[in-house]
Amino acid sequence: MSVYLHIPFCRSKCFYCGFYSVVSDHLRTEYIRALCREIGIRKDYLLTPVQETLYLGGGTPSYLKPDELERIVGELEKTYIFSSQAERTIEMNPEDASREKMQALKELGFNRLSIGVQSFDDGVLKRINRSHSAADALRAIEWGEQAGFDNMGMDLIIGLPGQSTQQIIRDLDTISKLPLSHLSVYILSVDSNSVFERLQQKGKFQPDEDDVLAEKYLLVADYLKAAGFEHYEISNFARDGKYAVHNTAYWQQKHYIGFGASAHSYDGNSRQWNVANIKTYIEGLDHDVLNFEKEELSKKDKFNESIMTNLRTMWGIGIEKLEKEYPGFWAEVEPRLTSYLSGGYAEKDKGVLKLTPRGWLISDRIFSDLFV
Repeated sequence: MSVYLHIPFCRSKCFYCGFYSVVSDHLRTEYIRALCREIGIRKDYLLTPVQETLYLGGGTPSYLKPDELERIVGELEKTYIFSSQAERTIEMNPEDASREKMQALKELGFNRLSIGVQSFDDGVLKRINRSHSAADALRAIEWGEQAGFDNMGMDLIIGLPGQSTQQIIRDLDTISKLPLSHLSVYILSVDSNSVFERLQQKGKFQPDEDDVLAEKYLLVADYLKAAGFEHYEISNFARDGKYAVHNTAYWQQKHYIGFGASAHSYDGNSRQWNVANIKTYIEGLDHDVLNFEKEELSKKDKFNESIMTNLRTMWGIGIEKLEKEYPGFWAEVEPRLTSYLSGGYAEKDKGVLKLTPRGWLISDRIFSDLFV
């Protein structure tokens, strides 16, 4: 089981970002107090206190000071037992990095860094309103290694404005030489409530065509495979088997709890998500009330989610499991697989249904066809 905490504060709003975040920290102290209060009042949501992963995401969790992070981690450790092998990840923006900060994170028990690099081209970074430079990113990775982090990952986005194929290759050349065990590669999507969405609506931004993005995606996948990375999920690559355990738990439908404004939780039978408003979140918890919405999952919902999450990964989903748990649904959708199997987009291997890298490129279409 897994624990997620959302830290919504940011120095600036990246133009591609659709996640809930705020470019202000005037409610920072109050938010941390509310976050700790939520941890206390929801301690029984998960059936066991023993947790396998902890993930601090955002927003920008590295924006917080070490003493603020220590307060949050302390509250978590009063409530949960993290196994000796637990993966404990914090997202880090390069501009927040320092030798002292890295050492403080290590002392707080974090053993994995997810660094938001996105590109090593300063021109591209400026066009998406990132606050760091390529040099900042390289220093952050160096300082992380010096602090003893042997499990570091970074994000890379393809399809950014003005980003050429040659720039992507240069980024990959840089990445291949760095002490990174994980890489998340995202094709730029125009998210709701993002700056790019508003620019697109005004005719001031047009993303690359799908076939251009597909070509770049396959180029990246081939390059990383040759560099020793394993392509284990649509957007994720790992060296030496260092998969993102926390995210893998999502894809394998394990239970998790999310703390903080906009955070999601899943107990196997329902999903719930906290209010995406810092002020409302704080005001509620000042009175021991958590403002959230909840969705009870039907058998059909569970089948569809099982298809969508498991087929994102190289492990796929066992056909016997589908036949046993969802016999009627599987009998209905299995014939729809025929064209994808013959076209090389999906495969059956030793009783397991998987998508190929070509299938991952059209995964939304495949998932939709397999939903009931």
